[in-house]
Amino acid sequence: MQQMWTEIDAYIDSHLIPEDPILLYALQNTEDRGYPDHLAVAPNQGMLLQMLIQMNHCKRVLELGTFAAYSTLWLARALPDDGYILTIEGREAHAIVAKENIEHAQLKPTIELQVGRAAELLKALPDDTEAFDFIFIDADKQSYAEYLELSLNLSHSGTIIVLDNVIRAGDIIKSDNHKPSIEGIREMFTALKNHPKILSCTALQTVGSKGHDGLALVLVK
Repeated sequence: MQQMWTEIDAYIDSHLIPEDPILLYALQNTEDRGYPDHLAVAPNQGMLLQMLIQMNHCKRVLELGTFAAYSTLWLARALPDDGYILTIEGREAHAIVAKENIEHAQLKPTIELQVGRAAELLKALPDDTEAFDFIFIDADKQSYAEYLELSLNLSHSGTIIVLDNVIRAGDIIKSDNHKPSIEGIREMFTALKNHPKILSCTALQTVGSKGHDGLALVLVK
């Protein structure tokens, strides 16, 4: 099944995802640095993020989990020239590659890369920080419930929050799996249920070149 999923993703990409030298450079540079591409979103997933930003005319974006900035570049491409992204990466080694890819892209929207534990950096933001229009969470899964709450505090009515990798090949429903990452995702699902700050939310399973996983989508009340 995995081979078929990967081939279908390749078919989708060949028809619907235009080649972009900036994105291709980011992928190649990341590989040259010794990092596997499975840690980044798939191109068709990147296009989905871009479309969500475009459809909702977003200008301010928060990203938790930069890795090598491939998803960051997808997000930035969707913004107007005066747009802004704050992207946070926990690992210095990843941030070095991300900075290279961001600087090479030379996109007009402002991309601010901060390195450190996302929760601590978010709590340290000034009280008058302007709310974000779109938030993409693709960081350590054990902290997803905490990241959700912090993101809601930095949102306004209509903000869209997307949380990646929330199915984990079905591990979330395996009662004998108590890995911190899986428990973190379960805590996130519990937090999402009937949350007073959320207008609506859902989660979708996905299959493709990244295997069997999924994402959660949240619309802030």
